[in-house]
Amino acid sequence: MGVNQDVITWTALINGYVKCGEVGVAQPLFDQMPEKNAVSWSAMITGHVQVGLLREAPELFNEMQVSGVRPNHAAIVGALTACAFLGALDQGMWMHAYVDRNGMELDKLLGTALIDMYTKCGCIEMACCAFNEMKNRDVSVFTSLISGLANRGKSARALELFVMMQNEGVVPNEVTFICILSACSRMGLVDEGPRIFSNMSKVYGIEPWVQHCGCLVDLLGRAGMLDDAKKLVREMPLEPDSYVLGALFNACRMHGDVELVNEWEGVVKVREEMEDKKVRKVPGCSLIEVDGQVCEFVAGDWCQVHMEEAMLFLLGIDNHLRFTWEDDDNDKLLTIE
Repeated sequence: MGVNQDVITWTALINGYVKCGEVGVAQPLFDQMPEKNAVSWSAMITGHVQVGLLREAPELFNEMQVSGVRPNHAAIVGALTACAFLGALDQGMWMHAYVDRNGMELDKLLGTALIDMYTKCGCIEMACCAFNEMKNRDVSVFTSLISGLANRGKSARALELFVMMQNEGVVPNEVTFICILSACSRMGLVDEGPRIFSNMSKVYGIEPWVQHCGCLVDLLGRAGMLDDAKKLVREMPLEPDSYVLGALFNACRMHGDVELVNEWEGVVKVREEMEDKKVRKVPGCSLIEVDGQVCEFVAGDWCQVHMEEAMLFLLGIDNHLRFTWEDDDNDKLLTIE
């Protein structure tokens, strides 16, 4: 069997395990490969991302370069996806620079990965630069930036991009409408939000998902239009989920609707019963990049290395804020407990 054929066979085998989520089985096979190509490297990078082994993906990307194999689009997209979830901005920017240095075209997948990475890391302007560099922008590209803008509190810019998208003849999809309705909710656009919600089905033939209804309930609730919000929940064609009911409950609590607030006690009892039966929600985690190193913190885990130093540092920030923030409203002061 020739060398090229051997590489193809090994890569096909690794790809099969990776697609089944068996990265642990694929890794030793990958290590034993007599020769690795861009496809085999990208398969391993993507596989690690798919199973949540995010830290390993950028490391594999670096190893790929050291080995002398030129990264393809799939490898870069996989590594950028990991950087987005890790908040590893420095590594993500380095990959963007690599793309520019090597004259690689920002296709839809690569461009979307860059936009997603920058918005998740809070670099809105860099995300917009990546967007403007792209020659062909489809609905997924527009939606990625709209989502990033909305999630970063740039709702007005998200709406402008939504208009630009339609002017360019790009038809929004279900996910686009979730993002733009979320932006409307944050801005309190009680006229624009319902109009966009209505146009989903009337103009674009898209039947609303429960997420769309939840965004509209949140919008109406925040604006104090409780009767309209309750009516929407009662009449929505789908079974309201915890997000929809939670949005309605929070609005009623905010605006003093005691009756519905009391009804929510039943939900609290269900949560208590779940805890009694040891049904636990998977703890969330936060990641932060400091001097190029990504650190992970899991909710409720006090066994982290250097946890004592971290808490002392946070308490120092807390004390600094107390001395420097001259605001008489103590209720607004953030304290660390």
